[in-house]
Amino acid sequence: MKKIATRLILASSTLVMACSQTNVVDVTPDETHEVPFEMASRLDTVELGESRVYAVHYTWVGGIQDTSVVYYLSLYAGSTSESDTLYEFLNAGDTVEGDYIFINVPVSSGVAAYKSHLATHTTHGK
Repeated sequence: MKKIATRLILASSTLVMACSQTNVVDVTPDETHEVPFEMASRLDTVELGESRVYAVHYTWVGGIQDTSVVYYLSLYAGSTSESDTLYEFLNAGDTVEGDYIFINVPVSSGVAAYKSHLATHTTHGK
């Protein structure tokens, strides 16, 4: 009985840790990225009027050069989904923080999951 209780506690601790981890991406220079930058994001909920909706809080940290970035963001909750793309200029060493609020996805839609990706953005076809 003691072993079962210990396993349940360990399993629930692992689940809480897995659900509360922040999505962190470190991009380093290679053939597709000229400059390094960092990104972190987390799923949250906010009260909007009389309803509670999903939101993603994001943080971007600029690298060694100024760059334009594009942020792809998608949320899935139950049978509802919503996606968007954000464009921003990121100065070297600066931090950009923001919240993207999914106004069309109430918490009542179901348990949510999201995916996001930050990449450099060029307007001249590179």
